[in-house]
Amino acid sequence: MIDFFNCLRNNRWFQAVVIGVILLSAVASGGRTYPLSDAALLLIDQIDYAITLFFVVELLVRFIGEPRKRDFLKNGWNVFDSVIVLISLIPIDRSESAFLLRLLRIFRVLRLISVLPELRFIIDSMLKAIPRIFYVCLLLFIIVYIYGTFGSMVFADTDPARWSDVGIAMLTLVQVMTLSSWETVMLPIQQVFPFAWIYFLSFIFIAGVAVFNLIIAVLVDVMNATREQENADTD
Repeated sequence: MIDFFNCLRNNRWFQAVVIGVILLSAVASGGRTYPLSDAALLLIDQIDYAITLFFVVELLVRFIGEPRKRDFLKNGWNVFDSVIVLISLIPIDRSESAFLLRLLRIFRVLRLISVLPELRFIIDSMLKAIPRIFYVCLLLFIIVYIYGTFGSMVFADTDPARWSDVGIAMLTLVQVMTLSSWETVMLPIQQVFPFAWIYFLSFIFIAGVAVFNLIIAVLVDVMNATREQENADTD
């Protein structure tokens, strides 16, 4: 029996059905945001019940197919799926908690991560990269703080709404860093300080380009190392 359920949970058609049900769950959750008739809402509720039942059966298939049952919850993704399924089992009534429960059920879409190996690989790599990304983000904070302090000291009288203190100046620089209408920040300053473009462009190149590319480089390096480790373990 264990071999049968183990083959079933690894069967690509079974996995395709699971992915389809997860996508159907996403459509059902999104459908509630539209003005629907009572009949349509009732149909969505029935679909939701069926999806919840399927998730329970699918989780049981994976549990029964596990050769060593004690190892099932040692896998973080199995714990993640179990929590999502348990949340789905909480009945939704017409009380004030119903809205919160429906919000929680939206997270069933996240099960796509645990179903698709490539998505799991990306998430695992991002988690492994967190310690190194932390130092890159610390470097980014230092750069923003230095530029924010300088900008507040020099530009506060020209544009107090954006540069009155270092906190507001740092928020302004975040807007500049993301290139969101950054020229509207620079132009009023440049009318008073003609060479202010050097300040803004240097900040964009250092913080908005160099540091962000450094974060991408860290992620790529960790992903390559993780892939090589997996290949070594397979060999």
